[in-house]
Amino acid sequence: MNQLSVKQNLELIAPVLPGDVLLIAISGGLDSVMLAHLCKEEGYAVELAHCNFRLRGTESERDETFVRQLAASWDMPLHVKQFDTTTYALEKQLSVQEAARNLRYEWFASLINQFPHIKWVLTAHHKDDQAETLLMNFFRGTGLHGLTGMPARNGSILRPLLTVERRELEKIALEKQVSYVVDSSNQKEEYTRNYIRHTVMPALQKVYPAVVSNLCDNQIRFTKIEKLYKQLVGVQVKKVLKEKNGEYMISIGAIAHFLGTSLFYELLHPFGFSAGQIEEATRLMQARTGAQLVANTGNWRLIKHRNWLILSPQQSKHTDFIEVSSAQASIEFSNGTLAFQEIKKIDSKDWSSTSVALLNRKLLAFPLQVRRWRAGDYFYPLGMAKKKKLARFLIDLKFSLPDKEKVWVLTAGDKIVWVIGIRIDERFKVTPPCNDALRIEYRSLPQS
Repeated sequence: MNQLSVKQNLELIAPVLPGDVLLIAISGGLDSVMLAHLCKEEGYAVELAHCNFRLRGTESERDETFVRQLAASWDMPLHVKQFDTTTYALEKQLSVQEAARNLRYEWFASLINQFPHIKWVLTAHHKDDQAETLLMNFFRGTGLHGLTGMPARNGSILRPLLTVERRELEKIALEKQVSYVVDSSNQKEEYTRNYIRHTVMPALQKVYPAVVSNLCDNQIRFTKIEKLYKQLVGVQVKKVLKEKNGEYMISIGAIAHFLGTSLFYELLHPFGFSAGQIEEATRLMQARTGAQLVANTGNWRLIKHRNWLILSPQQSKHTDFIEVSSAQASIEFSNGTLAFQEIKKIDSKDWSSTSVALLNRKLLAFPLQVRRWRAGDYFYPLGMAKKKKLARFLIDLKFSLPDKEKVWVLTAGDKIVWVIGIRIDERFKVTPPCNDALRIEYRSLPQS
């Protein structure tokens, strides 16, 4: 590798300008030390960032000491962060490797926010790392996306050595007499990547000497294929996915041709559904109204409602009960706000508005209550002389499960006064002429 390779690669993957400060993630090992050395020789403004994950005892401290001495000898600003990686992994229920990765990239992001002069973060992943990643993803069954490997650029994260093999870095380090430390854990084959590196790759190279280059060439092809695939999928998804009030409606008839294909997976995957859930999602088509499937991530649900599937966010926990102390109150709840006002004269426009309740003030004793509706609730819908179960009332209105979950009621004691934004109770209506009314205006939260 000639010395221009890093500069040329940076110019290909990101608009790095003269004077931009590059923050190099440095462990003290061969790859990151050589990346820093090459950037220094190219004349870039460089700062170093070292993560001490405190996982290898005295060896972790040795690495930090080495990096501090290296930064001082090269006259480079250095950022060091020590992490309690084991505790973090337990708290987040992650493997130690996943925890270290998360901590690392979260810290890099915080450094960019803290120091505006830092424009880019460079990591020293090289061609061999890319080939190992592709094999690991293939064996894990990660699909097409996994075969695109590590991108040369991900936001402000740059990987300029992905076209460079490790042996080239070793050769330059020897020629330039650049010192580095060796991480003994890299030899432990209980880690999947190390097993791939030390056992699988050498075996493959005996049969296919150019396996690293071939895998990386395929990675470039798969990246282009995935881009085209996403464009085609995007066109189809737009045809069947209709946004409404923060939820997504899918006509079952419109997606009949999606079933049993990867397109149905692509439709649901952005909402946190895994490939293993697609068969269950397909069965939901034939289920009763109200049946649902929660995404593995827990953030979205797929709900059957008549001839539709509805993608709805999981209900976040809100206060389920609010007391209204006076007739001049203004309260906020998960759906929006309620403004209470005693009036003597009624505006004619209010009679026809479902967002305004006009109630007989004389029949109401404070405090009132605002709460979510419950199974067993009943009321006398305006215009009806008989009581009706609220559940049946909502079914008759063809409310979907997500719609039902958003319903709140205003109560006086154990009586429902208003199904908020929908219908008041006949028993509490204002009968003209009336000179003592309680006006309540409901304003829903704007949809994001």
